Amino acid sequence: MRISYNTKSFYFTDRITDAMKEIFDYPLTIVEAPMGYGKTTAVREYLDNNPAKMLWQNIYDNTSTGFWNGFCRQLDTLDNNCAQSLIRLGFPDDSVSIQEALHIIGTIDFPEQSVIVIDDYHLAGCAEINAFIESVVRNEISNLHIVLTARYIEIQNIEELKLKGYVNHLKTEMFELTPKEIAEYFRLCGVSIRDFDAERLHALTEGWISALYLLMLNYIANGTYSDITNIYKLMENAVYAPFSEEVKDFLVTMCIFDSFTADQAAHMWGKDNTTALLEEITHRNAFVKYDTRQKAYYVHTILTNFLKDVLEGKNIKFDLYRRAASWYLKNGNFIQSMHYYYLCGDFEGVFQAIEVEKAININPPYRKELVVKYITECPDAVKAKNHFVMLLFAFRLFSFNEIPLFKMTCDKFVRNIDNDITLNENERNRLMGEFEMVLSFTGYNDISRMAKHHRKAGQLLKEPSSIMYANSIWTFGSPSVLYMFYRESGKLIGHIETMMEDIPLYSRLSNGNAAGGEYVMSAEYHFNTGCFENAEIVAHQAMYEAQSKNQVANIICVLFLKMRIALVQGDFPVALGHLESMRDEIVKEKEYLLIHTVEICEGYLYALLGKGDKVPVWLAIGDISSYRLLFPIIPMINIVYGRTLLTNGEYLKLIGSSKHFIGIASVFPNLLALIYTNIYIASANNRIFREADALNVMRRALEMALPDKVYMPFVENCDYIRPLLEKLYREGFRRDGIARILELSEPYQRALDQIKKEHFSEYRTGLTSREEEIARLAAEGYSNKGIGKKLFISENTVKTQMKSVFEKLGIKSRVLLKQFF
Repeated sequence: MRISYNTKSFYFTDRITDAMKEIFDYPLTIVEAPMGYGKTTAVREYLDNNPAKMLWQNIYDNTSTGFWNGFCRQLDTLDNNCAQSLIRLGFPDDSVSIQEALHIIGTIDFPEQSVIVIDDYHLAGCAEINAFIESVVRNEISNLHIVLTARYIEIQNIEELKLKGYVNHLKTEMFELTPKEIAEYFRLCGVSIRDFDAERLHALTEGWISALYLLMLNYIANGTYSDITNIYKLMENAVYAPFSEEVKDFLVTMCIFDSFTADQAAHMWGKDNTTALLEEITHRNAFVKYDTRQKAYYVHTILTNFLKDVLEGKNIKFDLYRRAASWYLKNGNFIQSMHYYYLCGDFEGVFQAIEVEKAININPPYRKELVVKYITECPDAVKAKNHFVMLLFAFRLFSFNEIPLFKMTCDKFVRNIDNDITLNENERNRLMGEFEMVLSFTGYNDISRMAKHHRKAGQLLKEPSSIMYANSIWTFGSPSVLYMFYRESGKLIGHIETMMEDIPLYSRLSNGNAAGGEYVMSAEYHFNTGCFENAEIVAHQAMYEAQSKNQVANIICVLFLKMRIALVQGDFPVALGHLESMRDEIVKEKEYLLIHTVEICEGYLYALLGKGDKVPVWLAIGDISSYRLLFPIIPMINIVYGRTLLTNGEYLKLIGSSKHFIGIASVFPNLLALIYTNIYIASANNRIFREADALNVMRRALEMALPDKVYMPFVENCDYIRPLLEKLYREGFRRDGIARILELSEPYQRALDQIKKEHFSEYRTGLTSREEEIARLAAEGYSNKGIGKKLFISENTVKTQMKSVFEKLGIKSRVLLKQFF
């Protein structure tokens, strides 16, 4: 009688099934076990057999960009608009971008019991990704549950998260089969074994189900259980060897992926029998499985690793990488395309992917390390044939402040153009015109030097630049044009006049980029000289010009100026309204490179009001580590940081940091940042009773600013420097200028005092005692489940109360509770 085997049967113990049921009781479930313990299969089978909305993401590398692209693709199945917003945001690697990402994710209408499974999470190996996952979990987004499967987990705060009720942590012992369970598993597959054999198998495998599966296949084929000393040899004999040579070749072809679609397989295999081969493979073993929800094939890690060893012995690896790269290029996954082209040493392909993406993506989310790696390792022969991409690299390197490498790239570009005899005159002029556009930024922030390059570009280019797009962030994220281009004392009017001549030309060459920037600078000039009516009139003109070309960066600059005008008028709600308009503009246009700009504006507002506790944390501590913060705006950040140190009474730290502040502000230079810094140094010295030092530094600040009648930096800080100004006035130093500053400061300080009186009295939340109790625990970091246990109430009660808390406080995120408790 022929015995019928069913070796594809899945076996799950009751304890695994019970543990899987708890996925919906926690924001995060971690399934942690070594390779081959069935953790992925257990999660997939449980969720497949439940009405949950399952999103499945595989991790392939340890880059945050790769993780983010995969994460966004999963959310795209629920909300395309939000997914596109997240893609434009880029991987959130700091508190500002994480908060923005949480806000966007929080707007997604997740179906009840939605689960994002992130498989092979250990491959991420990135503290930044851990921080993002932890933030999502602590935020407890309604209906969203996350499952991480990994061989090991290194989340720093995992014990705290478990204590506070956020994490369900399943470990290896959950998946180890006992001798009795081994016998049950074998019987399910049609193999009857004695208790003695089950004990022996347990001793050999310690309950490792993948090894048990291979041993069972070996037993069916040969009638014996072999030793497990070489698991890959067993894999070869039990799984790989029985396949035909064609199937073996197909498996090796696909082993560079942990999962793949049928279309992807057809592209890689290149023959018309792909479907038949996939059916044969999935029907004959449990190491390759088709997921009907994701419409993808998943290969077990043990088999993948074995096949990769086989691949090493063949001379086809680079060809497979090249095919994979072309697949990703065709499907718009440019980061993965570049990665595979790079793996096979095909820099022509890397350059092609960069050029294709430039035509689609205005602000590609490249990381600095990738740009540096590709340009430094690329052979000269490839650089010599790809002139336009060399310019793309040069511009990106400048924005990353990689100046030596930027100069080397530019020099190489010029030599390549000179040596390329294939170029005709029009092509050469086109490339040199684009080069002049890039070189204009080497003159940053000297308007005259930049304008010379723009005029040369205008002579060479017969059509708008392909390097500078209309929506490129020409301000580098600064909320002030005057800050960017005011560099020489006594020459501010000249700077503005040059700007008035140059911006229309530059804007024409770049399809409207920077439109309205000249009027923004003029309006800021009027504001800083105390001509508030003129400032508001010109600001309206700037707004019209910026909106006509959809220049979000300039729109934010205008709104920042209007916010400052609102402070002068004592209208705090209007000032806050301008901040909200900035955020709305960013969300509408998905210009998430500017989210830090809005926080700079917010920090500026609260620092002026003396509310250091409301300044965004990263600004309050001077954290400039985010890759989104480009070097040219660092002095602007220090304007806010310095005022915050002053507000918080950190006078010694401020004085100690002053040399660094001045050094950064002197690079281009940024005269406005130097003026503010000297005001802060004078203020701090005066507060620690070093009046002589304070007066000397104040004189220096006034000497810089008064030739251009730049009064407002002093007016905004008169709450600290009035005694110094009055003393200098009595001494006869710059009396006219100081008199005007003191004249402007009186109504300004009255306006701020009125705002503080009306809007910053003791805050009353309006919460019930129970709501306040729950909100305080949530602010301390407890999950809904943890709060329920602590207060002896149901989790549903906590959810209901938290909803009421959010409505009363006008917030949408748990992390914002900290400002109230």
